[in-house]
This record gives sequence, C-alpha cells and structure tokens, in this order.
Amino acid sequence: MGNKLFTEYPEHNETQYYELVAEQAKIQMDKLYKHEKLAKRDTHVKTHASVNGHLEIFDFDEEKIKRELAKRTQLTEVQLKEISLKQGLLAKPKQYPVLLRFANGRTTVENDYVSDTRSMSVKVMGVTGERLSQSHELHTQDIIVQNAEIFFIKTIEDYYGFFRSVVESKQAAQKWLFTHPRQFLALLKITSRTPKSLLTERYWSGSASALGLNPDFDASQPGLVPVEYPAVIKYAFTPISCQPPHLPMPFQSRAGLPKLPFSDRAKALGLDASQSDNYYRDELIQELAKTDAQYCWNFGIQFQISPKMSIDDVTIPWSETKSPFFTVGRLSVKHQSVDFEQQEDFSENLRFSPWNGLAVHRPVGALNRLRSIVYPIVAEYRHQKRGLKYQEPTGEKTFN
Repeated sequence: MGNKLFTEYPEHNETQYYELVAEQAKIQMDKLYKHEKLAKRDTHVKTHASVNGHLEIFDFDEEKIKRELAKRTQLTEVQLKEISLKQGLLAKPKQYPVLLRFANGRTTVENDYVSDTRSMSVKVMGVTGERLSQSHELHTQDIIVQNAEIFFIKTIEDYYGFFRSVVESKQAAQKWLFTHPRQFLALLKITSRTPKSLLTERYWSGSASALGLNPDFDASQPGLVPVEYPAVIKYAFTPISCQPPHLPMPFQSRAGLPKLPFSDRAKALGLDASQSDNYYRDELIQELAKTDAQYCWNFGIQFQISPKMSIDDVTIPWSETKSPFFTVGRLSVKHQSVDFEQQEDFSENLRFSPWNGLAVHRPVGALNRLRSIVYPIVAEYRHQKRGLKYQEPTGEKTFN
C-alpha cells in the first residue's frame, strides 16, 4: 500500500537514533565551545543582523484556495470541507511585530563569499492560542526558512551518519558526502546561491508543518506510527516590490563571484583571503540605514497535493508548478539601525525553533522530529555557557 496524503511516517528503528543524535550534539557543542567563553549555535553560526519588521496576515479567500486545491488533488468534497485554513497564525487579518535573524548556514564562521545557505529565522510576536508542549516561549511563533527549497539529508539514519562524521573530522564529513553522491549533489545545490542582498532573497521552509490537528491526535505517536493531519503545508517568503502591483523581485547574485563552486572567490573579488568578508552584515547595515528603506516579501503556503511530495524526505522538492504557493500575508522591513553592539549580543542570545509555536502549526516529518531533539540541547548549552536566564522577546526592546 502506498503512502497517504498529509501523513508522516516513522523510519525503521527511528527512536533508537534519538539518543545517538543527542549524544553527538553534546559532543559537538563541547568540541566547538568547551574552551570558549561563549557558545554559538552548532549550525547557522554566523549572525549577520537582527532586524525588526511586521508580518501582516491578510483576509485571504479561503474558498478560492480550496477550489484551486480541488482541481489539483483527488481530495473529496468532505475532505476539503474539513480543511480549515483560517486557524492559528492565519486565523484572522492582523499585523504582528516580528524579529528576523539573518545568518549563514555553516557550523563555523566563514567569509560571506564562501558557498553556503543563507537563513532568515522569523519570530512572530503577540501570538495567542494552544501551544506545542516543546515551546520555549508563550506568545510567539517561529518560522525558520533558508534560501533553498530542500535540505540535503534524506533520512534520520543518514543524519546520524553525517552528523557523527562532522563531529569526527572535516575529512570524515567529506568522505561521508563522497559515499552519498545524491546527498552531496543536494548540498552543492542548496549552497549554490550567493545573493546580492538578503533583503531581496527568497526563503523556503524546506520542511513541512501541519495545518490543524485531527480530534484524536496523540502527540506521543509521531515517529512510532504513521500519523495523519487535516492538511500539511510548507512556507515561503518571496521578495516583492513594496508598491502596487507588488511584483516579484528577480534574483540577483553578488557581483564579481565566479559560478564555479571550487574557484578562488576571494581572488576573483579582489579581496585579501586573510581578512574577514562580512558582506551581508555590511549590506544590511547600509541598506536599512537609508531613510526610505523598505523591503517586502509575500508570505505563502504550499499544500502537499500528492504523497509523492514527500513530507519525510526533505531532499525532494515540492513542485510549484503542480502546487503553487498561496499568498496569505506580507512581511515588511523598513528603515532602522542594526549595527549596535547590544543588538548583536541580543541576536546571539535569541532562541529559534520550529517547535516554538502553536499546536495547529505542528512541525512534521523526519527532519523536524530530529530538530525536537537537537535544538533544545544546543540552546541550553549556549545559554548555560553565557550564564543567561532566557527572556521571551516582545518587540519592545530598543538599542542605542
């Protein structure tokens, strides 16, 4: 029997890897930061800036979206009727304050011309409703996105194998990738973009989330048995012009970079390889310092319309031709200063997780199940190292 729509499936002996991955996460944090005064994250280590913005949820046409889904899926009228789009964060038209953390993807701080993913972690504040038990805050919803629509690790078993090799050595990690060519090619693909600006880049969630929970939902079952949801979606933030008709912004690459992935990028840019290249932080500071600065993204949701659009295997992209994103809101950022030393420290202390938010937006799939294990370990290590008593951000903090 084939897989069902809106259903996440456990891997064989999945739960045995939870403890193994947790152990490797602790070893990795010690390896990176045991002898350091402060601890950063284990991935997406290099913070470019923390930026304030607003997310407006639209009064979108729910029935229109359902009619479009009816054309693209084999869902029955009864199944479509049971899907509720307007719930949780999407329940009603509203404007929320947000904090955005822009970062690179690697496990170490690298020059910005190095091939990498670029992430935008979105913390929506003032959110109310029943929360996930794993939430570390009370009134926020975290949405973690990067400038790639897929991830490069296929299974939890593969994640453990790769993560263990990373902990062992750079050479071991390279060997693992060479012996897993499909995933190595996926890694090359997701790190191929070097955008001109992070303020005009497109970002995808890569992994999926539920849109609602069934009445008999049991939070202890995912990872043990197949679990079905009323609907499963992915998120994206697509850059647009802030003025009507809000046209999509074309992708632009950072000028002067060669397309070959293993070329000497510092030399091509005329830079001294021994000096730090903080292009993205500098660009964010300069662009947002302009008094007329304004940047916008459409906030969209994409439905799984076929079991072939895998929930658990995040190396498989979801076709936007077959299942387009529906715009349900708009993220906007305006003129501000983002270069205060206090602000940089604030960014380092922020904690983001897809498991921080409302129950109806529960993260689903193998990668997200692993994140529920790894993210708390990394966060607790960081904050213990910093002697920090974590406080939930409200958007009211100012810097000078």
